Amino acid sequence: MPIRSERRRPRVRLTVAEVSADQQAAAAPEFPLLPVALGAGAASALAGWLLVAGLVMAGWFTAMAMPVPVALGFAGQFWLAGHGAGALIGGLPVTLTPLGLSCLFVLLARLVTGLGLRGTAPENLDGRGALTAWGLATAGYALVASVVALASGAGPRVGWALLGGAVIGALGAAWSLAGRLRPLVAIPVALRGLGRAVLAGLATMTAIAAVVLLVGLLLGSQRISVIEDALAPDAVGSWLLVTLQLLYLPNLLAWAASWALGAGISVGVGSLVSPMLTTAGMLPAIPAFGAVPEAGPGGPWAYAWFASGVLVGAVAGWVAAVRAPARRRSLTTWLIRGATAGLVVAIVVVAVAALSRGDLGAGRLIGMGPVMLSLLLLAPLPMLVGGAASALTHWLVRGRHLPASDPAEASTAIIDDLPTEQLDADTVSLARD
Repeated sequence: MPIRSERRRPRVRLTVAEVSADQQAAAAPEFPLLPVALGAGAASALAGWLLVAGLVMAGWFTAMAMPVPVALGFAGQFWLAGHGAGALIGGLPVTLTPLGLSCLFVLLARLVTGLGLRGTAPENLDGRGALTAWGLATAGYALVASVVALASGAGPRVGWALLGGAVIGALGAAWSLAGRLRPLVAIPVALRGLGRAVLAGLATMTAIAAVVLLVGLLLGSQRISVIEDALAPDAVGSWLLVTLQLLYLPNLLAWAASWALGAGISVGVGSLVSPMLTTAGMLPAIPAFGAVPEAGPGGPWAYAWFASGVLVGAVAGWVAAVRAPARRRSLTTWLIRGATAGLVVAIVVVAVAALSRGDLGAGRLIGMGPVMLSLLLLAPLPMLVGGAASALTHWLVRGRHLPASDPAEASTAIIDDLPTEQLDADTVSLARD
């Protein structure tokens, strides 16, 4: 019978070896910044093109009578449409930019550029090196955009492709280098916290637009079913149709926001869709357009949507007041921050609405999207008033009870102003008798 000492398991000793920086550098090869950044920007553009080509080829398998070069040319045209350069489909110009596809391109550019820049030394991205990498990645993306335009037969639109590729590439590269670019930007103290206020206002506007779009889709469900039955797509065609409409979802949200603000939208020449009146004729055979209400005047509850602008400005102004800097706590600062936050939200809403406009062909399908003149008049004022009123409310509830400056900062300033004197240092040895 084994004794107790013999039943013990043998001990295992674990050691940890530290890998030095020289060994890490030898394991991972590093390349110069110029080719790495240019290649990262070009690779991000090619990744977006491959994504679009994959979607187009999935539909090509159900209609293989179309030659492959024609299918790839359509993929290039749709890729250019996502960069704001428009597309030529069936001989008809389509300038309605799928903003969802544009956002997807920005996300891909961020991911691919971030992965590509790992091939260079980290010290190459410090300081102005981050700006250099940003510019090179943007140039690489724009170069590929111009090549795709020429290869797809869109030579006259190569300038728009170059501009759109530069914008998409710059946004994606800046997102991937945000941690290194942020220290290079000095934000004034008075403007700190306004970014979150603007994001809060935009999130509120997006939520309101989503509610408007959802209500329209529910009320127009019967018309949507009729359009789908008329198209009669197969299984692959149904998925592609849903994907196409999702790529235009930001456009639809921008249109719904314009409707809620009272500016209305145009779905063709001579048409108007607003809470007050709807005059729409022939619509494209796209299920999402079934959400357009029947022609006629709006109901009494439709006018309640006009308060959307005030609500959006109020949310932005409240967040701007909450995140006001500790110094210069005054009513004037509160009002300026609240009004500025609401005005900036209005500017962004108008800019996105302008980007969401375009044509879906020729004839009546020209100039589809928000009515810009009405939106320029109806968006800024309610949001500015809502932001100022919300900031004033915050001041009356909480702001006037706060001190003029942060006590911690004041005490720190007092301590810093006190004269200092050199203290004698005594050395005490601690020992055990």
